[in-house]
Amino acid sequence: MAATPNANDERHEPPHYKVQRIREALAHDRRVGELELGVTVRAGKVQISGTVPSPEVQRAVDEVVREVAPELEPHNHTTVAQFPEGEEVERL
Repeated sequence: MAATPNANDERHEPPHYKVQRIREALAHDRRVGELELGVTVRAGKVQISGTVPSPEVQRAVDEVVREVAPELEPHNHTTVAQFPEGEEVERL
């Protein structure tokens, strides 16, 4: 008798379920907390794109993805937001 896939086995989870699981983790994990990141799963890889506020958050994206989907190879294509230097205050 063949074993049936366990509903909790991520290897048999449809790609759109994996995408949603990763998106939710990135949004709710305190280290990241980003709602607007793009997530694509294809051929055993997960690509994450979008803008994050700091290099620390960018590194945390990788950590969260590895924790939530260890069966996937992460490709972090996020960029760190660049904020212009503060403008000089105009004196009146």
